[in-house]
Amino acid sequence: MEIGDQIKARRSTLGITQSDLADRSGVSKAMICDVEAGKKNPTIRLLGQIAAGLDCSISALIDADETPRFVPERRDQQRVLVDPENGMERRLLSSALIRRGIEVIQYTYPPGADCGGFPPHHRGTYETAIVIKGQVRMEIGSESITLNEGDAATYAADVVHSAYNLGDSEAVVVYVVDSTRASHPARPAQRDPQAE
Repeated sequence: MEIGDQIKARRSTLGITQSDLADRSGVSKAMICDVEAGKKNPTIRLLGQIAAGLDCSISALIDADETPRFVPERRDQQRVLVDPENGMERRLLSSALIRRGIEVIQYTYPPGADCGGFPPHHRGTYETAIVIKGQVRMEIGSESITLNEGDAATYAADVVHSAYNLGDSEAVVVYVVDSTRASHPARPAQRDPQAE
């Protein structure tokens, strides 16, 4: 299933309209319509906003499989998103863990690239960033730290968080996202989509 179909299916399951999703995510209704129709390929940051508006992760939008007991994650079969604006690559390494509230994701940042800032996750979500290659500056809320190859940092991901490639070659960072203890705040009552 394509990403636009996944967004539409999740939105329908929640019983919300494209306008509701626009309000919840901060993404224009026109963009949501184009993404759902497969007319536009969203940036990873934009997809993060849409996922937040749908109360899920990006990985949950691109993975709908049940969790078997053993799952090899072959490179050519991994779910990959490439940001159309800066070439940043997001590679899902743990599709079998998504339904358990854990994500393992590898990001490859071209020289000078940044993620543009991810929206906050629900309170109680933590991330660990492990720099596999290169040098990155992590900005977590109002704090900033430079990480070199082999360095790692763990942080509460309930604030806007970003990573910037500081080097002249690509940087590779693996993120482990744990939302198993995250609180999901109640959303306001939604309009009846049938009434529109």
